[in-house]
Amino acid sequence: MFNQTLKRPMFRRGGSTGGITSGLRRGYQEGKSVNIGDYISRPPEPPRSTSLNDFLINFGLNMVGNAPTGNIFQTAAKQAQEPFGQFQQARAQDRAMKYKHAQSERQFQLEIYKAMSDDDKIALQKEIDYLMSEHGLSKGEALNLAMPKYRKPRDPGEQKLLDSEYERDQLDKEIALIQSGLSSETEYISKEQAAKIHKFYEQADDQGWRYEADTPYIDFESIKEEWRAAGKKEEHWLSPEGNIAISPDQQETYIPGLYYVDHFNGNVYQVGPGSTELIKIDLDEIKIN
Repeated sequence: MFNQTLKRPMFRRGGSTGGITSGLRRGYQEGKSVNIGDYISRPPEPPRSTSLNDFLINFGLNMVGNAPTGNIFQTAAKQAQEPFGQFQQARAQDRAMKYKHAQSERQFQLEIYKAMSDDDKIALQKEIDYLMSEHGLSKGEALNLAMPKYRKPRDPGEQKLLDSEYERDQLDKEIALIQSGLSSETEYISKEQAAKIHKFYEQADDQGWRYEADTPYIDFESIKEEWRAAGKKEEHWLSPEGNIAISPDQQETYIPGLYYVDHFNGNVYQVGPGSTELIKIDLDEIKIN
C-alpha cells in the first residue's frame, strides 16, 4: 500500500518533480541521515512566543484608543481592545493544547520505537531517510507517514485512556474559551464558574432551552443588593422553592422564557412571564434527551 502511494503522480520523479512536491528542499541527497531514535526521544518544538508582537499590537491599540481627540479610527481601536485580548487568550490556549497533543503523540511513537526489533528499526530508518531525501519531507512528516506500518493495535484499555485524556483536553479548551469570552473589564469569570456555564450550555442544548449566549448567568448579587436597599428581607424575594423575585431595576435585563444559570452554584432558572421572577428548575426531574 505504501509503495502504491509513492507511485502516484505527485511523487513521481524524472525531470521537474511538479505537483505538490515541486520546489521542496532536498537536504538529504548527499547521504545525510537523521537518527530517528534520537529525534523521537526529544520533545517537540514548543510553539513560538508571540508575546512581543502581542505587546506591540496592544500598545498600538492603546495609543490610538486613548488619544485625546476622537475620530472613527480611535473609536474602532478602543472597541477592538477587549475582543483582541480575548482572541489572544483563546489562541494561546489553542497553541498549548496542540503542543500537549504533540507531546503525547511523540511519547507514543517513542514507546513503539523501543518495542520494535532491530530489523524493524533499521527498516524504519531507511524508509524515513528515503522520504526525506527523495520527496523533501521533514523529519516529522516522514515519521508520521512511515510509522503506522510498524504500529501494533493499541490495547483497548490504553485507547480508552487516550480517548478520555483527549476529551478532558477538549473540555478544558472549551471552558477556557467560555472564561475568556465572558470575562470583561467589569466582571471576571473564574474557571470554576466557566465550568458551570459549560454544563449549563450542554443541558440547554440537550433540552432545547433558549438562553442568552453572551450573558447566560444571573447577577444574583445585584438582585440581592437592590432588594436590601429597598428594605426587603430575603424571605420577601426568595421563595421556599428557590424562586427569585427580580428587583425592578434588574427586570429589563432578563427575557421571559429564557433560561439562566447561577454560575456560583450551578442552579438553573427560567424567567417567568413579565420578567419579574426567576423560576428555579428542578434538574433531578428533567430527563436528558
